[in-house]
Amino acid sequence: MNDPGRAHAEFLSTLSVLYVEDDALVRAQLTRFLERRVKHLAVAENGRAGLEAFRTGHHDVVITDIKMPEMDGLQMAEQIKASSRDIPIIVITAYSDRDYLIRAIELGVNRYVTKPIDPDLLVEAIYRAVEVRFKQQEVDRANRRVRDTLEQTVMAMARAIELRDPYTDGHQKRVALLAAAIAEDMGLPPERVDGIRLGALVHDVGKIQVPTEILSKPGALRDVERNIVRLHAKAGEELLGGIDFPWPIAQMVLRHHERLDGSGYPDGLKGDELTLETKIIAVADVAEAMSSHRPYRPALGVKAAIEELRRGSGRIYDGSVVDSCIRVLESRPELIGPPSSPGS
Repeated sequence: MNDPGRAHAEFLSTLSVLYVEDDALVRAQLTRFLERRVKHLAVAENGRAGLEAFRTGHHDVVITDIKMPEMDGLQMAEQIKASSRDIPIIVITAYSDRDYLIRAIELGVNRYVTKPIDPDLLVEAIYRAVEVRFKQQEVDRANRRVRDTLEQTVMAMARAIELRDPYTDGHQKRVALLAAAIAEDMGLPPERVDGIRLGALVHDVGKIQVPTEILSKPGALRDVERNIVRLHAKAGEELLGGIDFPWPIAQMVLRHHERLDGSGYPDGLKGDELTLETKIIAVADVAEAMSSHRPYRPALGVKAAIEELRRGSGRIYDGSVVDSCIRVLESRPELIGPPSSPGS
């Protein structure tokens, strides 16, 4: 059977603790107790000194008395929580005043230990207060590993396209850069920007099923060839549909050729039937395609792309997305400028 006391002791030995107490005798006794059990201990004799120690150090948990000169423990806790909400704070007090309890709860104080201090109860309070934070950090690390794996999956698919068609690969990379820049200009949160960037990075992955001779054909496509190319949106959605991304990547890929007026494909969706992610990638896709070289025509340039977007703004393309795209292109035209070589 596992020994909880031993587990707690091992856990405490990894921690950096800030201890704040104005009573010299109590402070000396508890300092000796904590120094033998934690990895690093910082000690302060009032709230103001404790706040300074917190700001200049790195601590896993704060232990503090309440009633102290210059700045009391709850005033210090309020300022700590304002800047570092997830830092656990344990209050030590001989006061049972209801107002202190309510104020501490409102501030987000994690634990209470009463005087005279029972060392075992203090160790348990530290363990419980910090355990929750550490477990959440473990969850966050696991989530990041999953996200990294999913991103690597997307990158592998993008590389698969590169092997078949360097033109398509370079196009996807530049669309991803532009789409992310548009999303940032529109004020979207970083999490959503990441999803848009990854969706754009593989928006043409379905072209892996299109014969190379069609993709690289130097002249205009025949109707039957154009219909084959149009199948890439659905093919891409089928390739990605079984992967549990935290973003609607498969839908971005499926819908990136849809248009506000219903003139797009594969389903002729209109207006609000399209997600913002889809609208952003659609605009970035058009802008990059017009600006860059293609086997069947030279690059038309960023200016021509902007003119096309303005003509279709509010009718074919989402107006707010177009406005953001134009702002981005006017300040950073190099994002989709003609590459020096295919696939660059």
